[in-house]
Amino acid sequence: MAYLLPIFATSFAALRKLLKIMEMIYNCEERIGVHSIAKIFTEKLKWIFREQSISDCGTDAYVEITRPGFKTGCYTPTGKLIGVQLKSGQSFFKEARDEYFVFRGSKRHLDYWLGHCIPTILIIYDRITGNAYWREVNRSTIILTEKGFKVNIFKQNLLKQSSKEALTNIAFFSSKYHYKLWQIQSSIDEIKLLITTPLFLYIEIDEIPNSNSCNITLLVTNDGYTSFPEIIYTGDNDNANRFEYRFELSKDSSLQQAISDTIPWADFLFGNEDFTDEILATTIADEILSFNHEEFGQDVLELKKQNNFFLLACYLTGSYCFRLELKANNLTYAFLAMDPFLEKEPIVRTHMCY
Repeated sequence: MAYLLPIFATSFAALRKLLKIMEMIYNCEERIGVHSIAKIFTEKLKWIFREQSISDCGTDAYVEITRPGFKTGCYTPTGKLIGVQLKSGQSFFKEARDEYFVFRGSKRHLDYWLGHCIPTILIIYDRITGNAYWREVNRSTIILTEKGFKVNIFKQNLLKQSSKEALTNIAFFSSKYHYKLWQIQSSIDEIKLLITTPLFLYIEIDEIPNSNSCNITLLVTNDGYTSFPEIIYTGDNDNANRFEYRFELSKDSSLQQAISDTIPWADFLFGNEDFTDEILATTIADEILSFNHEEFGQDVLELKKQNNFFLLACYLTGSYCFRLELKANNLTYAFLAMDPFLEKEPIVRTHMCY
């Protein structure tokens, strides 16, 4: 056996040398991906990108959501985080379909992401086009396979400024289901009030200068004011119940859908009709035309024909207020039936096994 020792020693030395060379390999593709994704999060979304300096089981970085600060160009961290697993290189785009790319991973990584206390998104980066595509990893997006799992990352899920709202929802809520449940639970006071009291929804559309968006203010109250600015801006009546919602909406979006998504527990009546974007456009146009000013009559008629309620709402003063009546819908009664169960303290806490 003595004659084998030099052979083993030589082989061991060669193996050590090979491992040393492998340690010195610099993955250029990977670094380009990390820097490019960091640039998108920092420049486009104005969020904080924190790369993991220590090799992790499945998280390359964490991004922290920010909100605008008091000074221009300054942003305040919110403490809401998203874990990022980043893959860069053409190999991740080989398995492509018409609408999505297929990402495949191991069961080990999947278990880690699903068990993490922070939501995780997968990002694949294409250095040739400069495009990055993302999708959240959760039980509704993954597809189990014999060797692990796969996730379909849709081509429309480009990582860019317009991704901010969808990503923010992920950070604040672990899934769409939890967000929608919170949305109903946080409105329980309005829901209970709606059963016993007539409620009104006051809406203000306020144009944002040099922008394709408008600020939308929704005010739910039991006060039946007819002076819209008075009810929206003063709120002096101490006997009134007031619940406010605010959001920014693109001018090419549906206001009716946005309101229904914000207040899903009610139906909305405009006079004696169900509220629609078309009814709003017609109403505003007729109000403007009633002034009999010939200089803008043709413009208003054209906007009315297009059902462009946003431009009509902002046509004269840059803002417009109107009122809807709220009616309880099926979701109202379904949640009221479920609410006692949600509020009850569980006697036994069960744990799901996967």
